[in-house]
Amino acid sequence: MLNHTSNLFLQTMFFLSHTRNDTIVDEIHNLESPWNGKDVYNKTQVQTLDNRCYGEYGCYSLKYPWTNDARTLSQFPEDPSKMKPTYCLYTRHNPTQCQPLEHQNPETIYDSFLIPSHRTYIISHGFLEDGDRPWIKELTRQLLIKEDGNVIVNNWGVGSSPPYTQAVANIRLVGYMTAVLLNTLRREVGVRTEYVHLIGHSLGAHLSGYVGNTLYTVFGLKLGRITGLDPADPYFSGTEPIVRLDPTDATFVDIVHTDAAPFVKGGLGMGEPIGHLDFYPNGGENQPGCDQGVFKFIHVEKGSIVKGLRKYLGCDHIRSYEYLTESINSRCPFIAVECDSWTNFTAGNCFNCLRNGGLSCAKFGFNAVKHRNSQLLALGKSVYNTVYDSKPFKYFLITGDKYPFCRYIYRVTVNISNSTLSQEHRGEVGKFSIEIHGTKGRTEFMSLFKEQHYEPGSEHRQVVGGAGVGHITNITLRWEHEMSMNILTWRFEPALIYVSSVLVESLEEKQTIRLCNPSNEKIITGQDAKLMECQTPHISEIQDYQDDS
Repeated sequence: MLNHTSNLFLQTMFFLSHTRNDTIVDEIHNLESPWNGKDVYNKTQVQTLDNRCYGEYGCYSLKYPWTNDARTLSQFPEDPSKMKPTYCLYTRHNPTQCQPLEHQNPETIYDSFLIPSHRTYIISHGFLEDGDRPWIKELTRQLLIKEDGNVIVNNWGVGSSPPYTQAVANIRLVGYMTAVLLNTLRREVGVRTEYVHLIGHSLGAHLSGYVGNTLYTVFGLKLGRITGLDPADPYFSGTEPIVRLDPTDATFVDIVHTDAAPFVKGGLGMGEPIGHLDFYPNGGENQPGCDQGVFKFIHVEKGSIVKGLRKYLGCDHIRSYEYLTESINSRCPFIAVECDSWTNFTAGNCFNCLRNGGLSCAKFGFNAVKHRNSQLLALGKSVYNTVYDSKPFKYFLITGDKYPFCRYIYRVTVNISNSTLSQEHRGEVGKFSIEIHGTKGRTEFMSLFKEQHYEPGSEHRQVVGGAGVGHITNITLRWEHEMSMNILTWRFEPALIYVSSVLVESLEEKQTIRLCNPSNEKIITGQDAKLMECQTPHISEIQDYQDDS
């Protein structure tokens, strides 16, 4: 709760920091617009009150859809000579030494270590950042470990400064400038844009969308992939697709939502699905580990107050790039399940990867493109395009509260005994937690359900995330009853509950096992019960996601 209040404080400061520019037109959204719904830029080089041009970098309108009910203030981008974004190339030959690339100076391209036939990544930061951020360096390092590619860091730090409304305007121009660079790389050395993958965080996500749109509308080129990391919400939510990142900006657009709480509650990222695949770790908000106090973050950052405060204020927002970075070289599968809501996902109502022709589970993060490739093979291009034009696809997964974040997915069903003793006891109020044991280790204790009254004969089911344990062999079930000021919770003897069995299903291991302790169904509060596979087993294989790596 405290962290999300801090997010609200941070976002409020963003808006309080903006000053109204003289070029803003108050009622501009009421003017007639020639907008055709496709072009980000007005190609007519005519300067007017609501249109400004920057030579080779196009013209920019303040008319609809750039000013509307969702975006009542709109500004022109600052002059290119002021912003001067830089593009640093990193390869395995120069993993930490920047090689600047300049589209107006092709010699910088010829003299670089860029390999035109290899995949190219472009990383774009967000508001109040620059290209020298530690997370960008780590993301670059992981990408170069993964493959012998080209990583270009788009440093638009000057343009990302306050006010926020100006930074929002600036990414339109930086997007165009980045597209010009890509076109130059194609023309001069043969870089293929279909093998270019843009990764953008917050405002950088929408910036990446402008790159893709410019490549298509101005140069007739199609970008291969855009990964939007918690795309910024203010001034983008509720706007036309052309104003924000959308699926038409690249052949494949995947989105990671980690701070999608409503803006009034402190959320910095968008909640609406805007890609081909939209991933919602932990429901897209309230990320595990982000509810700790500010001093915990300062300690993690080795005593740095500035770094600790920054991480504390934006914890949910930055989880998006932390999750993506881990997914690049992790052996953990990072499986996500398609579902209509986080509530239904955690209730276990979507625990089936056989839906939609076996395509209802996808790998999260860097390997999400494998899901798209599987779908293309299974459905064919025309059907694939029809399916993804018809509705958004939302995928959910569970992470841990610290690195490594990846978790395996388990569906746990607890069956309260309906025996005579259980009926005579008439149920109990409390909560469960479970530790799953297997051939490769065990999970931590994972909380099950909210504290509630458990009736005899009732069944309770929940999806949880824990470490991978291999083939499940047994579990430890913990029951806890806590007394409070409510007289109904008072007990003169230790509280207890009768459990007949627990069904555990592992999505990744494709295993279902029923566990019990038939000689003693009673579990006393504060005491752990070890449950083994039932004597009359109820085991079935659940067909699951097939690894196509």
